Amino acid sequence: MQLTAVSWIRLGLALAPSACHDFVGTTTPVPPVHRVPPDVAGAVVLVDKDPTIETTDPNHVVRANEQRVPQGYRASMETALGLAGLRVTHAASEPHDLVAKLAIAVTEEPTYTRQVYRCGLAAPTGEPVEQIDWTWPRGTYVAPNEVFDFATHNVATEIATSPRVAAYLRKARQAHPPATSSGTSPQGSIRASRAGWEPGTRRSAAR
Repeated sequence: MQLTAVSWIRLGLALAPSACHDFVGTTTPVPPVHRVPPDVAGAVVLVDKDPTIETTDPNHVVRANEQRVPQGYRASMETALGLAGLRVTHAASEPHDLVAKLAIAVTEEPTYTRQVYRCGLAAPTGEPVEQIDWTWPRGTYVAPNEVFDFATHNVATEIATSPRVAAYLRKARQAHPPATSSGTSPQGSIRASRAGWEPGTRRSAAR
């Protein structure tokens, strides 16, 4: 079986011949995604823009866009965030707790192409919360159709285990605690529960 070590040729960028190798051996499996702490599960992340390709070579951007690499990374990242216990929205008008900005940074090194999968998280106000920069490890081989999943599962795990992300979401939840009835779980954005209201519930009449 042909395997690939984060092959940009297979992803459509064709950055360098050294980026793709035919290798017979054991592939590295896609890791499971760690989940966020239970008390902040269900927080909503806004992902409303495709990732950017950060590189000094404009040809890389052209080839990436032709092969829809940004869209592939975004779709896989959204799935990975769900596996981490977070919810994803595409509409800025909907209540959300975090805004994600995705990117792939590509740097040509003397002997290989360095790739960094990036996810910047900010509050809805624009205040930075966390910046995840996950670098593809050299010599790591995966199946060709698992490149995005391998990268995004690692990125999502770093988000889920980030003390900064957990602390921010806990602070948001304490400021606007979700309204729950006995035996039910909080739903919707942490910030959507202001004044004891959750999406899908009826606001009590004022007395």
